[in-house]
Amino acid sequence: MLFRSFLPQSMVAALFDHAAAHEATFKSTSTFGGHDPNYRTSLGLREFGALKPPLDEKILEGVPSFTSALRVRPFTPSHVELEMVVHGDGGFYKRHTDTNTSKDNVVSQRILTAVYYFHAQPKAYSGGALRLFPFGGAETDARYVDIEPEHNMLLVFPSWAPHEVRPVACPSQRFADSRFSINCWVRCTKSLAAAPEVKPGPAA
Repeated sequence: MLFRSFLPQSMVAALFDHAAAHEATFKSTSTFGGHDPNYRTSLGLREFGALKPPLDEKILEGVPSFTSALRVRPFTPSHVELEMVVHGDGGFYKRHTDTNTSKDNVVSQRILTAVYYFHAQPKAYSGGALRLFPFGGAETDARYVDIEPEHNMLLVFPSWAPHEVRPVACPSQRFADSRFSINCWVRCTKSLAAAPEVKPGPAA
């Protein structure tokens, strides 16, 4: 499901300022298996400072409508996990799900993935669509839907939905011209989380 004009412009500007101020502290992203540039190429930042509480609040207030629209069993969130990700020229992330995580998975699990997009105006990169695959589909399944990143847009889907980030082209190779996103994972305490349930229907 998509939400356009998701954040007030003042907050979007604050996110840009935060990214620019922390450009030097972004680190190469990794997966549960470690850093593999053949599988994922991007930069990530998990420090949001004063921006985290309002982002958490905005995501959490939407959880009831998210679960209803996506036909996911209702749950009580334990917390929101955030990561700002920058895909520059040549950036990508091959097919994966968001449920295979680190030691945090011992005490909680990701139920919903909400990806917030923002970028320089005018847009200075191309590509970078988020490709969603059918639940339970084989790696060779040719069915998918591509969702183009739009400025100030939120995309929400179940964390166990297979997806990938298509390659990005950013001719200037400037940090500010990259594809910016914020991964917002809504987690549930594992001891309280029932097995995921999704009724037939579209993922987004």
